[in-house]
Amino acid sequence: MKPILRNIIHTAQDIFLNVLLPKTCAGCGKANESFCEPCRFASYKNGAQCLICGFRDNTGKICRSHLGVKSDFNQQSIEIGLRRVIWVGNYNGQLKEAIWQLKYKKRKELAKPLGELLYKKFHEIFGSPTYLGSRTSEAKNFVVIPIPLHFKKEYERGFNQAGLLAQEFGKLSNIRCLTNALVKTRETKAQVAVENKEARIKNLDGAFEINQKQFNHLTTQQFNNLTIVLIDDVSTTGATLIHASEALAKAGAGDIIGLVVAHGG
Repeated sequence: MKPILRNIIHTAQDIFLNVLLPKTCAGCGKANESFCEPCRFASYKNGAQCLICGFRDNTGKICRSHLGVKSDFNQQSIEIGLRRVIWVGNYNGQLKEAIWQLKYKKRKELAKPLGELLYKKFHEIFGSPTYLGSRTSEAKNFVVIPIPLHFKKEYERGFNQAGLLAQEFGKLSNIRCLTNALVKTRETKAQVAVENKEARIKNLDGAFEINQKQFNHLTTQQFNNLTIVLIDDVSTTGATLIHASEALAKAGAGDIIGLVVAHGG
C-alpha cells in the first residue's frame, strides 16, 4: 500500500474512532472523557526508585552498585549513559487500560493525558520549570527522544505511541522533541513475549542506531552536553531503555534519563 493511501485510511479511521464514536474514559468508562482526573489520580505513584532493585531514590537513580558491573539484572555492563529511570505508575488497573487502548484501539487522543502525567512526574522529581528548560538558554541543553518502533510495526499500527507521548511531553516542558533521532534497525519479538530478563536483553542486542542527521546541527561538545529524556510507554526490566541509551552513548551522548508511563514489574 502506498504511503499516501495508507495515511488517508488512518486519517479516516481516526475520524471514525475519535469523532463518530462516543468518547469514554479509558479507565472507568465515564462519558465525554478520554482519561478522567480520578483515574489519573489513581494511576499516579509518588516518588521514584531504582529500576533494577527497587531501592527508593528521590531522583530515580540506578543504584551505583549496578553501574558498570555485571549483575544478576542483565549479566553485562550497563555503563551506557542511562543513569535514571522514572515512571508515572505501575502497569495495572486504569493506567494499563489507557496504554492498551492507545496502542491497540488506536485512541491517539490518550497521548495527551498520558503525556501530561509524564510531565507531572518529571516535574515532581526534578523540581522547578527552570530545570526543565523553560528558559531558552537552558532548553537547548535538553532533547526529548522517543523509543522507536521498527518501520514495519509502525506501518501496521499507523503511529508510534512513544512518539506521540514524547511530542506531548515536549510541548508541556518546552523541550525540543526529536522523533526520528533513533532508528530500530531490525524486527524483534515483543518484549512481553520474551520470558526472562537475560533473554529480553539479548532480544534487543544491536536493535537501535542513532540517526546522525538529527544531530548534524550540533558540535561534538554540544552533543556530549545534552541531557536526553528517553520516552517509552512501558518498561519492565529496562532492556529497551538500556539498548536505546547504549546507541546514544556510543555516539557520545551525555546524561540520559528514562521516562516511561508505566513500570511493568
